[in-house]
Amino acid sequence: MTARRRVRALIAAGVAIVLVVAVLVVGELVARRMVEQRVRETIVSELDLPADQRIDVGVGGIVLAQLIAGRLDDLSVRSDDVSVGGLSGDVAIRAHGVPVRGEDLGALGGTARIALDEADVDALLDEVGGGWLSWGDIDVSLPGPAAELSTTASLFGVPIPLAFSAVPGVQDGDVVLAPESIRVGGLELTADTLAQAPIDLSALAEPLVVCDGDALPDGLEVVSADVEHAELVVRLSLADGAAADIRAWASAGCV
Repeated sequence: MTARRRVRALIAAGVAIVLVVAVLVVGELVARRMVEQRVRETIVSELDLPADQRIDVGVGGIVLAQLIAGRLDDLSVRSDDVSVGGLSGDVAIRAHGVPVRGEDLGALGGTARIALDEADVDALLDEVGGGWLSWGDIDVSLPGPAAELSTTASLFGVPIPLAFSAVPGVQDGDVVLAPESIRVGGLELTADTLAQAPIDLSALAEPLVVCDGDALPDGLEVVSADVEHAELVVRLSLADGAAADIRAWASAGCV
């Protein structure tokens, strides 16, 4: 083979390689967009979300290889103002082993993160009601690590400002707010002080259940609850197949 023919052969091989790579790249981009669009449409339909709801979908790894295998190894979904198991807020879900064939969106495990801002927590407390929450309108602030809840009670017509500093957490699978201190007017009372009071004020120091874990859809379990960046962040674990019926997530209530 002459030098000229070798050059032509090398050029032809190079062009072929470039074309193959281009086809693979285009195919990957098209496949990724199709998968993301399909996931978005399914979530909008199953959760009865507005058609223009913004949902960010991400797929880790090479999509074409995962489509051939039949499962998405790492799927992430984020959206604002969504209800999951009775908790409404900004939701981020990460699932693994999601099947790509058929209508089943069941995943082989995953996690969910729900961030509730002050307005979301305020609305949640309105649903919870009862106890000292019924004494008046509750103002919520989330400076962290505790939530600050304030209201005004009336005693014989005299307004008395009340403020609760309550730390979020998980107790027996429930999301709770546990008061660590209570301010009545200018007087601060700790849980120990309430326990030693001459009258029974222990109810004020009892953890307030804001989400009953037993009422969550099957496969969802509360892992933690903390105040982060002025939000109440609740993290849940998704058991195998928990995402198979995501419609139940929107209809469930844990209050």
